[in-house]
Amino acid sequence: MKHNLLLAFSFALRDFKERYIGTGLGQLWYVLSPIITIFIYTVIFSDFMKMKMNIVDNTYAYSIYLVPGLLAWTSFSTILIRLNTSFEQKANLIKKINVPMFTFQIAITITEFFLFMLSILLGIGFLLIVGQDVTWTFLWILPIMFLQTMFVFALGVILSLFTPFFKDLKEAIPIIIQLWFWMSPIIYMKEMLEKNYPFILNYNPFYFYAQIYQDIFLYSKAPSLELLVTIMIISFSTLVIAGFLYKKMIGTIKDII
Repeated sequence: MKHNLLLAFSFALRDFKERYIGTGLGQLWYVLSPIITIFIYTVIFSDFMKMKMNIVDNTYAYSIYLVPGLLAWTSFSTILIRLNTSFEQKANLIKKINVPMFTFQIAITITEFFLFMLSILLGIGFLLIVGQDVTWTFLWILPIMFLQTMFVFALGVILSLFTPFFKDLKEAIPIIIQLWFWMSPIIYMKEMLEKNYPFILNYNPFYFYAQIYQDIFLYSKAPSLELLVTIMIISFSTLVIAGFLYKKMIGTIKDII
């Protein structure tokens, strides 16, 4: 197992180095991409559209609310889409190198987790620029990021196991992810759903992670014990299911890819 993890880190490093190879700015895009995202949404929603919220005393209140959920969703959806087709994309390597197939999936997740950390750090930099308080409570973000990544890794593995059998999943998952985005309180407040459509929140696992990020960015509020237990149950139970299905199905998948 240790050897496979080291190999996964090696693949992740290779993926990281090759992502923007051949471009003029190279690895600088890793920094520019989240900065541009933060800038666009900040300008559009907090300046041009004058969308201000009375939740915190800051001109950029809406952007402060928007940024953590948006960055978290970007990581979540990217990992899910990449893992969903990972067996197909890595088929040539899988046939050439005698390593467990999950090694390539771990490598993808490691790369995206690093980029997630980088984007959150830039998001915290945005808070400092607009005068929002950054306290020790922000240290809670790291374990929440880890639990979110564990959850989406497990969910991505589950989907990837079925995609070789049901080819339509390759096209359906991006559409489902888009619908999932709009059913999550990322660009609107949870109160818009809480009263009339509470089930959308109650059965939306990403909502629980996003709520923690938003509370930390807006109020420097540590997650409640109830929320922590909820996301731990979601992450670990999904991982157990993914491990069980992987052992049952991986032999058949190797024969058909």
